Amino acid sequence: MTTRAMYYEQPYLQTLEVKVLALGEEGVILDQTICYPEGGGQPGDRGVLGGCPLLDTVKDDKKQIFHKVKDPSFSVGDQVTLTLDWPHRYHYMRMHTSQHIASGVLYSQFKIGTVSVHQGEKLLTIETDASYLEESRCYQIEDAVNKAIGEAHAVHYEVHTHKEAEALGLRRSIKVQGDGIRLVVVDDIDTIACGGLHTANTSEVGLFQYVSQEKLRGHIRLIFSVGIEALAEIRENRRIVASLCSLYSAQRETLVEVAEASLRQASQDRSLLQRKEQRLAEVLLASLVQTAEMKDGIPLVFWEVPEDLDFKQVSQAFASFPDLALCAAKEEGDRLLWLVALGGKAALFLDFNQVRSSLLAPIEGKGGGRPPVWQGAGKGKAAEFFKSFRNFL
Repeated sequence: MTTRAMYYEQPYLQTLEVKVLALGEEGVILDQTICYPEGGGQPGDRGVLGGCPLLDTVKDDKKQIFHKVKDPSFSVGDQVTLTLDWPHRYHYMRMHTSQHIASGVLYSQFKIGTVSVHQGEKLLTIETDASYLEESRCYQIEDAVNKAIGEAHAVHYEVHTHKEAEALGLRRSIKVQGDGIRLVVVDDIDTIACGGLHTANTSEVGLFQYVSQEKLRGHIRLIFSVGIEALAEIRENRRIVASLCSLYSAQRETLVEVAEASLRQASQDRSLLQRKEQRLAEVLLASLVQTAEMKDGIPLVFWEVPEDLDFKQVSQAFASFPDLALCAAKEEGDRLLWLVALGGKAALFLDFNQVRSSLLAPIEGKGGGRPPVWQGAGKGKAAEFFKSFRNFL
């Protein structure tokens, strides 16, 4: 079955009366359609068909167009109304057009080729053949594309034989075989073989904004936002800057300087706090050692660690004692953090790896380590773990 591609003939048509030719697992086949099927880096159209949600439009290897409809209520032979999700379609028409402008500008003005492209809901990416691009050059590209957009170049289509198209010296080789090569022409900017949909004029793109870049397969991939999405991003960035200015009590011009100073101060404060917490851990452990019961002249310490200390600080405090058996636990909601440390002669009290399973069974504990410190997590109460540890001494 052949479906007439009305999206090529009238790309701005948003509603069409169509006839249902077939219904199947692959989708609905129509006699004609205004829905562009996924391809060329552009997603398929969506909308409403016969009052039912149209989720996607695809094309198989035989170029048959299928409309993916949720719970179709119509039958073969019915005449139904097809309505596009126009904002979705128009977004990709604008983005696709901007990609042609950008790739044309990259090639003609900067001698940079396009390797691949992807059009997303938010961002356009263009993988270039460049291995390095300074950010200043990226902004030059952005300026050149916006200039071309503002110059309102017409966008139209031409159909050529394969030989004729190749003779035009296009910036990219033609991937399809046979004649009837569809060329997209952006007047004075770019001519390339393409099966996608585009705006009738570059001015419809609106705004083109460089976002960032990344390295991919040795190439630079440029990331852009286009049209309404570009404007939305600018407004969101403005909102973020305003919020940060309020947070730091700074003017926009001094925001970075003030924020950097604040981060330096926070880092210094955090370092000081960590030193104080470490000193607290050492003092607390020393106090527990002084009052601990003894085994063979070695202190046995059972320590329920307070909330404001962590096990890293506990381990560092333990390291200052040459001979010590330490069993520590910390309750965090339903979790029980545990730590066993056997320093010096205390290592002779038990082989932790040998008794691990039995020792941790009462708290369903898991974890590990290496002499002289082992730690992990389980559940239950600290007293249960202390009791289990004492039983093995």
